[in-house]
Amino acid sequence: MEGGWREDIILKLKKRHKEEVVPFESVFQLQAKLYERNTALESENESLSAANQDLKREKVELESALHARSGAMHAADSSTIQELQLKMFNLQEELTEMHRRKGENAQQVIDLTAALRVSDEELREKSLKIEALEAEILILKQDLKASEANASELESTNQLLKDEYQALQLALNSAENSLTAIRKENEVMITQLMALKAKDAERMNLENDLFMMKKHQMMQIELAEAASDYKTIPEIRSGDSQQPVISGVNVPTKVGFKFEAHEGEVMCVNWDFSGRYFATAGTDRKIKVWEIARFKQAECKSTLSGSNAAVMGVDFDLNSTMLLGASNDFAVRVWTIEDCRLRHTLTGHSGKVYSAKFFGDATRVVSGSHDRTLKIWDLRSKACVSTKFAGSSCNDVVTSEQAVISGHFDKKVRFWDLRSSSAEPSQEVVLGGKVTSLSLSRDANYLATCSRDDRISIFELRTNSVVKELSADGFHVGCDWSRISFSPDGEYIVAGSGDGSVFVWKVLTGAVQEVLHEHSGSVNAVSWHPGGAYILSVDKQKTCVVWSEL
Repeated sequence: MEGGWREDIILKLKKRHKEEVVPFESVFQLQAKLYERNTALESENESLSAANQDLKREKVELESALHARSGAMHAADSSTIQELQLKMFNLQEELTEMHRRKGENAQQVIDLTAALRVSDEELREKSLKIEALEAEILILKQDLKASEANASELESTNQLLKDEYQALQLALNSAENSLTAIRKENEVMITQLMALKAKDAERMNLENDLFMMKKHQMMQIELAEAASDYKTIPEIRSGDSQQPVISGVNVPTKVGFKFEAHEGEVMCVNWDFSGRYFATAGTDRKIKVWEIARFKQAECKSTLSGSNAAVMGVDFDLNSTMLLGASNDFAVRVWTIEDCRLRHTLTGHSGKVYSAKFFGDATRVVSGSHDRTLKIWDLRSKACVSTKFAGSSCNDVVTSEQAVISGHFDKKVRFWDLRSSSAEPSQEVVLGGKVTSLSLSRDANYLATCSRDDRISIFELRTNSVVKELSADGFHVGCDWSRISFSPDGEYIVAGSGDGSVFVWKVLTGAVQEVLHEHSGSVNAVSWHPGGAYILSVDKQKTCVVWSEL
């Protein structure tokens, strides 16, 4: 590499010498000849000038002598005078020739001087070019040194990279060997796992058989009780075809299992109408859809994101294809469960949205907000079609076909008739504390309300009257959005307490049926399985507990 750089510089200098020096060598030679010729002519001119002076002086002397002798020797020396005149004529002609040659020499001197000046100018220009070229050569030499240093550094870097490459190649070979060994081990473990799964499947089949036998025995007992004690079978509303038909509910009393549902506080929980899935949401801004697998664990089927603040409420549509979320970022969002895609973002509230529910046809949504309004949304047009000004922050809403019921911070439950064009509620009921939750029975005949005075009130909607008030020692409503739930048959109410307990009341008698203990923090929400088999409860410590009767 070093020899190549030097040869390149030498070739460039030779080329520059050939282009800028060789073409002017004849000019330099001509200049030298002209200078020598000029010097010779100047010397000849000086000698002619001296001879001219001598001739002039001699002429004057001769003329003086001639005039002096002209008078005395005119006759005798006439021949001599003629000779002298002839000589003087010759001298004059010679003098004229000398003057002519002097003029020619002077002109040649002028021309040679001009040519000399041009040559001097060209020489000066060439000198400047030579100096510039010398400076450029110096710069090129410095660049050459820098390039040589850079080349040396690149060679050392290249060697280092080669060494690193060899080391990485060795590491890769080792990793590939390890991967091959791990794959073989994985194949062995997969074989073992398949065998264990087969055993587990056999065991699960046995457990399912035992479970079905026990359910059959319990059903026989319930049928015997039903024969001796009449039980009301609630009507199933239109659109509830996917819900299990319930003839009686046994209160779950045991912890089936529990798990950490979210990265932060869990704010709400709700089953879908078929009882196959349930959803949780919390302060981590996520909604998770779960499925109970093998009666002893919850599998997260999907995680729905898009909210920019805590999600306070969730609701499924009747077909369990869409999920609704009410968020503290002033918006309501609708996702499709199958592909986990965010379909609608409904914005218009100026405060936190605490609750949102589908109407029966799943084309409309109602939302209640801290901004003291309720909004009816049409999902087909993605627009708000109606706004109800409640005058107080709304903590929860429930819906029927043509009505909305809302619970508020000012201790009032408001009833809104959507068939009416009035902006005022059709009825208001005042409770003893801020309303935290509403729950509608499946037959839509009863409404349960929870308030911060630690009481649960049961309304009969046909008469709009309170038929029962529930309370218990140790029961304390832990927050302004503590959610309660009816059992599927409407005979029980479940609610979470601020001390971590879960209370179950029998509606008919108002007595506490069960008090369930497992949570270590305040219980925010509960939800009863549509088939009656489970109760879900979530708390501020990120925990979700699944209560079962088995």
